[in-house]
Amino acid sequence: MTVYAVVLYSHLLGAVALFVGYGIEWTASSLFRNASSTEQVRAWLRVFKVSPPLSGVGLGVLLISGGYLASLSGAMKQGWIPATLLAIGVALILGFAFILPRMGRIRKALPSLNEPVTAELRARLSDPILLSAIRIRVLLAAGIVYLMAAKMPFTPSLIALAIALVAGLLLSLPILRRASST
Repeated sequence: MTVYAVVLYSHLLGAVALFVGYGIEWTASSLFRNASSTEQVRAWLRVFKVSPPLSGVGLGVLLISGGYLASLSGAMKQGWIPATLLAIGVALILGFAFILPRMGRIRKALPSLNEPVTAELRARLSDPILLSAIRIRVLLAAGIVYLMAAKMPFTPSLIALAIALVAGLLLSLPILRRASST
């Protein structure tokens, strides 16, 4: 087994960890919106809590292994690498500025006892910005995987990422419509 094979395998495992973490976020946020009691919300928040460490470690492994692989192949000079780094920055901003603070506010809004979900908590659970940020981040990550396969110049890479971003927004339309009708 070569170092290259181990690093490539690590890179793939990092991608799996990232997508599993993002999938947990999407699933938990979709399910706790329909919770009828605060105990149900707590249960889905416990599931959600697995996501940040899992996706964070996955992203770290992706960056380290990807940097190594790119340095071996000369890909650091290709346009898709800076476009990918830009998309990773956007995904991190979505997580740290929009997702994690809102999840923290949901946790703080939970009463200590099991009670029915209040209207205020229901609004937090159905926050269209939270739910949209999660979906956009997943589609952005899928766009990055496309760039890894296509290895395009910078401008076409940005266009591909813009398409992924728009796809994430389109997947969020039902959520945004629901929020505007209430």
